[in-house]
Amino acid sequence: MEKINFKEYSLKGIWEPYEVAFVDGTALRMAKLKGAYKWHTHKKEDEFFLVVKGKVKIDTEQGTLELNEWEGCLVKKGLRHRSRAEEEATVLLIEPAKTKTIGE
Repeated sequence: MEKINFKEYSLKGIWEPYEVAFVDGTALRMAKLKGAYKWHTHKKEDEFFLVVKGKVKIDTEQGTLELNEWEGCLVKKGLRHRSRAEEEATVLLIEPAKTKTIGE
C-alpha cells in the first residue's frame, strides 16, 4: 500500500492525462486543461470530471455546466461533450481504464 499525494504530480502537457492509479478496472487520471478539447463521445463508458484547480466548462448538446474547484460532474456514456478552460485548470478524471481519452 502506498500513499498518493496528488499535489506531487507535475503534469507536463496540456490535454495529456497522467494515470495516477487503477481501482478494479477504473482509472484515476489527472490532466491539465486549457482551451477547448474536441467534441467527442464515449459510447460505452461514463466519465467523471473533478476540478482540483481552476474552472472548467463541460459543454454538451443540452447546454454548458461550469465547474469550480472541488466540483465535479458525471458525463453519461453516449453523451457528446467537450471540456474547456479559459485559464489553465487541473482535473481528476475517473473512468474505466479502457476509456479512450480522445473519445470514439
